[in-house]
Amino acid sequence: MLIDFVLNGVRQNVETRPGESFLDVLRERCGITSLKSACSPQGQCGCCLALINGVPKTTCSMTPAFANGKHVLTLEGLPERERQDIGDAFASAAGMQCGFCIPGIALRAKVLTDENPAPTRQAIAEALDGHLCRCTGYVKIIDAVETLAAAKRGGHIPAPGSDGRVGQSLVRFGAVQMALGERPYVDDVMLPDMLHGALTLSPHARARVLKIDTRRARALPGVVRVATAADVPGERWYGMLYNDWPGFIAEGEETRYVGDVLAAVAAVDRQTARAAAELVDVTYEVLPPTLDALQALEPGARQINPAHDNLLGHSVVQRGDAEAALAASAQVVSGHWQTQRIEHLFLEPESAVAEPAPGGGLRMRSQGQGIFDDRRQVARFLGLPIEKIFIELMPNGGAFGGKEDMTVQAQTALLAHLTRRPVKLTLSRDESIRLHPKRHPIALDYTMGCDANGIFTAVKARMVGDSGAYGSVGAKVLERAAGHACGAYRVPHVDVQARAAYTNNPPCGAMRGFGVNQAHFALEACIDMLADKLGLDHWEIRWRNALSVGDTFTTGQVLEKAVGIRKTLQAIKPHWDAAVASGRAIGIACGVKNSGIGNGVVEFGKVRLVIERDGHITLYNGFTE
Repeated sequence: MLIDFVLNGVRQNVETRPGESFLDVLRERCGITSLKSACSPQGQCGCCLALINGVPKTTCSMTPAFANGKHVLTLEGLPERERQDIGDAFASAAGMQCGFCIPGIALRAKVLTDENPAPTRQAIAEALDGHLCRCTGYVKIIDAVETLAAAKRGGHIPAPGSDGRVGQSLVRFGAVQMALGERPYVDDVMLPDMLHGALTLSPHARARVLKIDTRRARALPGVVRVATAADVPGERWYGMLYNDWPGFIAEGEETRYVGDVLAAVAAVDRQTARAAAELVDVTYEVLPPTLDALQALEPGARQINPAHDNLLGHSVVQRGDAEAALAASAQVVSGHWQTQRIEHLFLEPESAVAEPAPGGGLRMRSQGQGIFDDRRQVARFLGLPIEKIFIELMPNGGAFGGKEDMTVQAQTALLAHLTRRPVKLTLSRDESIRLHPKRHPIALDYTMGCDANGIFTAVKARMVGDSGAYGSVGAKVLERAAGHACGAYRVPHVDVQARAAYTNNPPCGAMRGFGVNQAHFALEACIDMLADKLGLDHWEIRWRNALSVGDTFTTGQVLEKAVGIRKTLQAIKPHWDAAVASGRAIGIACGVKNSGIGNGVVEFGKVRLVIERDGHITLYNGFTE
């Protein structure tokens, strides 16, 4: 179908492809990359906002035909002065973190402040209701919109500091470009002669793969290559800590969750690649999966992953005599808690671009949280020396732990290696949710005691975490849960065990808090129960037991400095008392989290400084932004 529309003042004639959304047309056919594809095609996150005949519309859920004959405006089409004001407003207010959602929000801010040059914060919040930001609490974003509105009323946009003086707020590097959508993410990259990739995923949590037939996929016009396990030149199994995750499931093997990859397709465009991936015919023998972590740990249970027995990790923390201390306690409470599997919902779906490099090597652009881990695993997968692989960290559109593991990097690298052409492979939102690791659901059994004054005596805890089909960093997550089992409080007697188990559920790995949140959930509930038994205020029982300098942490570490929990409790005390007096239903909880890897691991960082010919100094930093 041929559509005709005016884009940023320029008439466009585009022959659309089957299955394209209008967002696809704008991004891939017209080069408009300020619009981002995040929830496509649901139209729920606001990242793909454009003005259609002056009305804000999400374009991922829009057919190309809807735009026929209309005027379309994006950030790229605004007058330069207006663009600069928008960028400066968001930069000065620090109204961004990863930045992936901000161009859509910035365009919404333009519309709102055009219609109402003096919006209240409540009006701004309501206008942003259709925009999802996973990084922030929206406070700084609302500040930025207020700043933009003030500028339209003749006000001045504050200039953040730029000379690096101590105590001065510095503008975020590339903040203006980020706000305007000019800073490219992986899926914004376009290279000459580039192919597009797509994956065929298992629909079954557990099934034996009897046959993978790629003939129909290979016959589709526009398909350049279809790859399966048989095409992997190196080691097919990789992983963060264990080589227990295959880049492809081979014929004769079992799938282990619904995100396992059976085949990868490279084609001339995204729509053809996706259509071909659906044409890969896989014959399965569907088998009963193991979906319960406790069942997986029972004696004689079927081994789920051939690289490791079902007990992925077992962490033990013991101090003193918890049983005796509980027996002597004035009050004892017990309970069972179950946390859920949680999706990170970073707004940028996983994406990678790989291209052949001179000398038989490979260059990759990745949004992974650890490019050196990516490099190690890709080299293993392709059977190449590690020095032949160069991986560039691209801006990361949110991650929160969910992009530590490899997702599409290996398959993208293989397609580029086989075709000797650049390849880009980006997951859909549905595929992302199926494929990448989640927060661990953990079953927690806690027993906790205190004396007659509410001073804690002992904690006994047993935890079982569902790590899913592959290890990721699951053993370390449960290690964190065990090591933080007593939270921000003094507990003299501790008996904690935490186990991580393989199942046929989606893999679970790192997510903000990394196991600590789950342990705190059960612990804080126990503290409330003890307070209720004693008739103590919930703030007061926490104050009496809060850690101070010189106290001993869960693991036995003596805290030598910078223990801030008491200052924090003091700061919120007036607000707590006021809420209690008002009769509102309220709650209180405290948290503590380690910094760095910990657990005895020697940690180090490296930077490289280069004095350039023009006198500038370039700093190379190996950390994710």
